Amino acid sequence: MIPYDTTEDSVGVSFAWLPKGGNGLDGWGSTMVERPEQLGGRWSGNRAPKLLAACVLVTGIALGNMGMGVAGAEIDSGSSSPSAVDLEWEASWAAYRLESSQADWALTTVTVDLPVTIDAPADRVFPAYSNLYNSLGRHPFLKGILDRRSYTDGDADVWEFIALEDIPAGSASIPGRTVGQQRIHAADRWYTTDTWDAPGVITNQKVTFTENGGATTVVEHLTFRAPAVLIDYTVQNGVSSHIENQQAMKRDIENGTL
Repeated sequence: MIPYDTTEDSVGVSFAWLPKGGNGLDGWGSTMVERPEQLGGRWSGNRAPKLLAACVLVTGIALGNMGMGVAGAEIDSGSSSPSAVDLEWEASWAAYRLESSQADWALTTVTVDLPVTIDAPADRVFPAYSNLYNSLGRHPFLKGILDRRSYTDGDADVWEFIALEDIPAGSASIPGRTVGQQRIHAADRWYTTDTWDAPGVITNQKVTFTENGGATTVVEHLTFRAPAVLIDYTVQNGVSSHIENQQAMKRDIENGTL
């Protein structure tokens, strides 16, 4: 895992990734992370955004049919009359579980650490930072959130949701629906967020909070899993959007907005 410099002055930093076996790409590679405003031009001529758009459209049509024939998809027994959100979440989460079990050979994996230090105590930073609703207007892709359900599992507060996003695809953007589960461990000040979106892109996130002298260092430990043809695109957009969200959260926690 390579930590990124997430200061506002960082324009490009390199990182290495090791593709998993089975795709003929074994070995080390590298790419660069640019500022968010630079990404559109870089990818406008690349086939990855076009492929992503096509796959999202096809998958969206498939999940939009009420049959939602994803193996293993079962509606939670606690819901007597499942809503459309329930149906979509369960079907997509079944796809997430299936792909996660096969990720070591079917997908390429990249891990990245994104640290940021916020000049505020952890008891202020943690509740603000862990609340996904606070990323609305700060995360460049996030446009809305559909709340599925919340419950307690041991010492974790669990939240299931669907994030509505506008995903960059060359010079345009496409609507995306990212299905996720967040598990907050408030007593120990850390949380995880696992997400899946079409066409088989998985993001696992563990976020830790360490207070030192009245300031709090937040580290986002990110693992991206995607088909080999989409991994560079996934990491570029994922990392740049997380950095942009981090800087906005830092600014607004420090100035008292959050």
